[in-house]
Amino acid sequence: MLSTRGEIYAKAGLADGYLGPPKTVFDKDTKQGVVSFSNAENFLMQDIMLEYIRTQVSSSLDRTTLTYHEGPFGSSRLRTAMTNLITSYFHPATPISPNNIVFANGVTSLNAISALNLTNPGDGILLGQPIYGSFTGDLRVPSECQLIYTPFHGDDPFSPDAVTRYEETFLKARDETGVTIRALLICNPHNPLGRCYSRETLEALLLFCQKYQIHLISDEVYALSVYSNDDSVGFISVLSIDPVPLGVDPALIHVLYGMSKDFAAAGLRLGCLISRNQGLLQAALSMSIAGFFLWIDLSKCLDNTIVGSQGEWAAELDLSRRLQQIGVVMSSGYAYHNEVAGWFRVIFSVEVESLKVGLSRIIEFYNSSGTIA
Repeated sequence: MLSTRGEIYAKAGLADGYLGPPKTVFDKDTKQGVVSFSNAENFLMQDIMLEYIRTQVSSSLDRTTLTYHEGPFGSSRLRTAMTNLITSYFHPATPISPNNIVFANGVTSLNAISALNLTNPGDGILLGQPIYGSFTGDLRVPSECQLIYTPFHGDDPFSPDAVTRYEETFLKARDETGVTIRALLICNPHNPLGRCYSRETLEALLLFCQKYQIHLISDEVYALSVYSNDDSVGFISVLSIDPVPLGVDPALIHVLYGMSKDFAAAGLRLGCLISRNQGLLQAALSMSIAGFFLWIDLSKCLDNTIVGSQGEWAAELDLSRRLQQIGVVMSSGYAYHNEVAGWFRVIFSVEVESLKVGLSRIIEFYNSSGTIA
């Protein structure tokens, strides 16, 4: 389903620390809560920035808005807001939840993320002609995939008959040049033709993708910038089609949307992937993770029993969990491809009281651990 590297990203779990119930953040007055040394954030500037923004822009801005907080893939508030927008205007056939949405810095980045996770180097992504020219940089350059363009020879590219042309190009790439097509990418509404796909055509494209087990990526960034008349087809999102009665796997369908066009906010660099493919979503979460730190050796605290039975990296994971139990969260050496287990990254650009308490917890833990047999 995913590319080889996509499977690696999906299993890496680099965003796992942000998932699950939110942790109680350390309170310098009560001395309670978790001290997080896991994110490279400049908390020392936070009060200054927060005061400026509150006086100049928004007096009610929450402190956590300036942090990674729930992760660099979109806060629950943002993903819930996007869920409501998608529900209201894209009319999904089955409900979309915030867990189906991952944010990144624009649809351009999401194109790259999609290509990296769905194709191996040399694999192909199928597109129609003409098509948005910058897909070359967005898709091919980061992933080393091939872009396979479909000519329509005078046929209407928005009619169900266009599927025949896509299939011809697919088979030619597979049988004559040995290229494995992994996905079909469409723009709906289309750039540069400015037209929308009918429901009948979208269903035909879905059936084509199911037939050959390839992904359908629908770039719908112009979704609300449609000016219909009686003779034109209005915007119909692929999300509004229930794939199950068609016999199509929902995990093959992915929609890209962003703020740059409909909301005239290209500089905001805010785009989202909407999918029911948990593997792709997990891979995208890992790729969304972005020097205020020290590299410390806690290998003395590894459980040697686990090292002997499961390996040193399993023991490092166990150590991470034990550190969390005393109220300290840090990124471990495994996430940074360290040579040996037991090393952790400590962020020192946190509020002074948090730093003191967090370090004292680590020191006490270290001194009381010894070497665990």
